[in-house]
Amino acid sequence: MLIKNGLIIHSIGECQEDIRITGEQFTEVKPNLTPEKDEVVLDAKGKWIFPGIIDPHTHMGIPIKNQLSADNFDTGTRSALNGGVTTIIDFTVLENNQSLKESIIIRNNLAEESHCDYGLHCNFTRFTQDLLDEIPSIINEGIISFKVFTTYKDAGMMLTYGEIEEVAKKISSENGLLMVHAEDDDEILIASKHIPEEEFSNPYSHGLSRPDTSEEKAILEMIKIAHKTKCSVYVVHLNSAKGFRAARSSDKIMIETCPHYLLLNDMVYKRKDGNMFVASPPLRKTDDAEILWRAISNNQIHTIGTDHCPFCINQKQTGIPFNQILNGMGGVETLFPILIAQWIKRDLPKPLLTKLVSTQPANIFGLQSKGEIKSGKDADLVIVSPNDLTDNWQDRLVSVTDWNGYLDFPALFPDHVILRGIPVVKKGKLQSLPKGKFIPGNI
Repeated sequence: MLIKNGLIIHSIGECQEDIRITGEQFTEVKPNLTPEKDEVVLDAKGKWIFPGIIDPHTHMGIPIKNQLSADNFDTGTRSALNGGVTTIIDFTVLENNQSLKESIIIRNNLAEESHCDYGLHCNFTRFTQDLLDEIPSIINEGIISFKVFTTYKDAGMMLTYGEIEEVAKKISSENGLLMVHAEDDDEILIASKHIPEEEFSNPYSHGLSRPDTSEEKAILEMIKIAHKTKCSVYVVHLNSAKGFRAARSSDKIMIETCPHYLLLNDMVYKRKDGNMFVASPPLRKTDDAEILWRAISNNQIHTIGTDHCPFCINQKQTGIPFNQILNGMGGVETLFPILIAQWIKRDLPKPLLTKLVSTQPANIFGLQSKGEIKSGKDADLVIVSPNDLTDNWQDRLVSVTDWNGYLDFPALFPDHVILRGIPVVKKGKLQSLPKGKFIPGNI
């Protein structure tokens, strides 16, 4: 295939170049390429071309409160491709009496249904010496990132800061990466005690129970651990101004935020469907979102992931205590379409978007074949027509879920999506779907 006349949005700038794809890879990227015999030519004049989008934070079909999130690897990655996401990085689920290796095998088996490429992070939600000893071999197998939680004690997922320090030491010695869900459990317990019983069925109380001080405190503790152990730390789904300011005080901390923290605020909990917006950490104030947008424009955010964990309307009951509502929102299908629309609205540089949703996720998590339109890289790309920005895009979705939290915002869906040289979206329509590949992370 030869793609001609498009404006390529690299992470360091934009330029009009042609793109030659041979097999699964980019083989030439330069101006004025001449079509070869039998080469399919796609004219991208007037269109923008981005590298395939990488969502570094998804949860396909995970168990939460005796239910499963609504997307499995089959349905979730169909949606991902439709929105331009060609690679996801999902998480293992560590059950009782299970080794890290066993949790990886089970997750890999489930991920065989994936239609886009995928990597894995390893959840480290129980602390034993045996689990610590597994870390070197797991990194050697291409899973270089390990996630810990500073909350969810009742769910059996929380590690103490002392235990996290031991995990960080081990990961640091192997040049791996520590990921952290940063909400301090004690802060949450204290705040929860102040919520009146009559407000327990109000979704707004979810946000009150998890104050921004909980994120701030957990990040400050993680900074101490990072400097003690010399371990690089990646804070997932950062959502508050206080958390951001804490994270910015150390060069050992990398920051991920999510579209819902950039676009939504805690007032949505007062809507009729307020229960559908319950996710952890909770939505904050408009001022918090604007601080994050300013951080993005100042190159102080490293990635934007979705924390994709969707539920259908009948799964998220109303009138029940806020702490019993299933936690999570969907986002993988709308990650790129919603963000590119905001980039246009806010007049942000397009290379910055490429950096946040493609190049930097690839670099941070060692996906060496991904993240750039460059000779020798996997031929993953997204083509959009900037004039196709619309407020009426619900019909473009292929999601199996029956609720979407972003319908009040404009979106720009892809004209074409290519995964490893395979056209998966043509003229805005999802095509026959390929089999995704596991992409190992390399340090």
